Amino acid sequence: MRVNSLSIEARELARPDAGIWRQAASSRIPLVGTPIQMQPTDFIKTTFARQKIGKISEIQFSALHNGDVIALRLEWADPDQDADTDDNDHFPDGAAVMFPFKGDAPLITMGSKEQPVNAWHWRADRDGEARNNVAAGFGSSRVTRGAEIVASAQYCEGRWRVVFLRQLQREGIDTTVQFGAGQTIKIAFAVWEGSNGERAGLKAFSPQWYELSLA
Repeated sequence: MRVNSLSIEARELARPDAGIWRQAASSRIPLVGTPIQMQPTDFIKTTFARQKIGKISEIQFSALHNGDVIALRLEWADPDQDADTDDNDHFPDGAAVMFPFKGDAPLITMGSKEQPVNAWHWRADRDGEARNNVAAGFGSSRVTRGAEIVASAQYCEGRWRVVFLRQLQREGIDTTVQFGAGQTIKIAFAVWEGSNGERAGLKAFSPQWYELSLA
């Protein structure tokens, strides 16, 4: 997937409904649910034996950069807007993009000790913010500071549109991936459907890495 460079302000790239996104190539990314046998408790395994994990089956993905910042846009159909957590059984919609720090890190296990990964995570109950996570295998994900990722989201006519925006380079920060013109980097995707009880490891995800090539 090619990430074109355009002369445009970052604030315009950050808008999920900006007209500039009509000029960006869009890729369909199929998603699958995380395997039931990988869930941590018998309660979750029993509950989701009767319902599907990974209610969202695909997203549309686009990306652009302006030489200073990169913007990653995810869009998907969702008849239920879940943006609050006002009860114990209410969960917010969410989305994430994930990158290996090196090589072909194992995707389904969130990396490994030898090949950690970096994930940018947005939730509908904290719009405007994406958390930067580093993981090196199951149960190792931790939030780190300094990446300064902006997330902008829009829910309209049964569709979510979410844009992650970050500087191409975060100097002195080794807990987030770095981007540069001419670079190719791997990326994967995940979406959480709150109305389906999805949270933590219960999600839809792309079961393979894709490649982003920056113009």
